[in-house]
Amino acid sequence: MTTPLDSYAVERATLHARLLAATAGFRWDDFGDLRQELLLDYLRRSPKFDEARGEWGGFVRGVMRNQAATLIVRRHRRARHEVLAGDLVDPDAEAGENAVLEVGGQDDVATRLDLSIDVRRVLQTLPVRLQRLACLLAEMPVSEACLVTGKSRSRIYQMIRQLRAAFVEAGLNPGVLRKLPRSHSVPPSGGSE
Repeated sequence: MTTPLDSYAVERATLHARLLAATAGFRWDDFGDLRQELLLDYLRRSPKFDEARGEWGGFVRGVMRNQAATLIVRRHRRARHEVLAGDLVDPDAEAGENAVLEVGGQDDVATRLDLSIDVRRVLQTLPVRLQRLACLLAEMPVSEACLVTGKSRSRIYQMIRQLRAAFVEAGLNPGVLRKLPRSHSVPPSGGSE
């Protein structure tokens, strides 16, 4: 058996780190960290090498290949969570003229992530016109949504009530809204502005 950190292991770690940086979406700035991760995993596993099961070179190649795959999976999971987290509305941010759902007073990221997924699920079941309006209202106040859609304020508020009803039916209660200035709040379900 060779020494735990031999030149072949360093060579393989360097090769895999270059491949990860070139093809797996890692930055070249991460090259040193990637190589270090590969070597650390190799050092952790090297005591488990069994000559009866194979040669040392095959063991090194297998460990490096498996750890490289693990790093790719972790990166994809992290990227997926970052995208979803970027879609979440920050309850501490300035609300502007849009009404924002509060998450029961919790700042728990997992709870907000679940809410984001639930909101998307509900929106996908709605007619396209309501989906478009929900997207518009996430970006602009009702007055601008009226201009963009060409619909009257009363029609927009009627569609907002339909959106609310869909969320209530799905078990999400949009009636718990962050308090906004009176001029920007959505009127109650009973009437229009």
